Amino acid sequence: MQPRCQVQRVPKTYKNVHLLRELVKRDFHARFTGSALGVLWAVLQPLSLVILYWFVFTYMFTRGPAAENKHYIDFLIAGLLPWLGLNEGIIRSTTSIVDNAPMVRRLAFRSELLVLVPHASAMIFESIALGLFGGFLLIRGLSLRSLWLLPFALVLQFAMQVGVGWFLAASYVFFRDLMPILGFVLSVLFYLSPILYPVAGRFERFFVWNPMTPLVGLFRSAMLSVALPAAGSIVFLLIVAAGLFTGGLLFFRRAQATLADLI
Repeated sequence: MQPRCQVQRVPKTYKNVHLLRELVKRDFHARFTGSALGVLWAVLQPLSLVILYWFVFTYMFTRGPAAENKHYIDFLIAGLLPWLGLNEGIIRSTTSIVDNAPMVRRLAFRSELLVLVPHASAMIFESIALGLFGGFLLIRGLSLRSLWLLPFALVLQFAMQVGVGWFLAASYVFFRDLMPILGFVLSVLFYLSPILYPVAGRFERFFVWNPMTPLVGLFRSAMLSVALPAAGSIVFLLIVAAGLFTGGLLFFRRAQATLADLI
């Protein structure tokens, strides 16, 4: 008697990871389709951004913090690059379900993966920019001895923005006026985060409740080898990141059953 043929089942987690990888690859290449330089723009865009800020704050500003502190440009870029990645991921993920309506309606798969795609793409660009910035620091003779903190900071940032993205992507299906409101909120959050300036003065106690404060501090510790944020603020960041990730996913899955009917 011949043995029965056993069909090997591909683990569901592996299929989701493979699908996510293909979606990210498609999104990454679609951004440069038709351009002469293609994927090379993934390096040229962050490189041009770093060079632009370095030139402006080194040679164009003759007064203010940029002129008084020769390391201000490093302080600025180390805080600005993670903000740009977070900002791009949140904005693009908000419309990810509506933008991919045919896939959500016709294909049977976890649609929360569509929300992950713009965040993953934004993190790829951010990582490239941080790598170029690190090379820029090394050329100037600065140390990167705390670079081991960078993966930790990137994981926390990814967890935070993905959680927010899941919440906003599901909400946008029900409330299409969300985008202009989101643009305003992100603009306010940018200026209420210690990106352009260090946390100091009488308003310092309010900044401790902004999770961007310890997050940006971690990036600056990793790239500039400055002191770590206080232990309490890092614990606060961990709690916020875990809460946003878990809460956003639960909210999205609760709304997922009605998404296909509304888009």
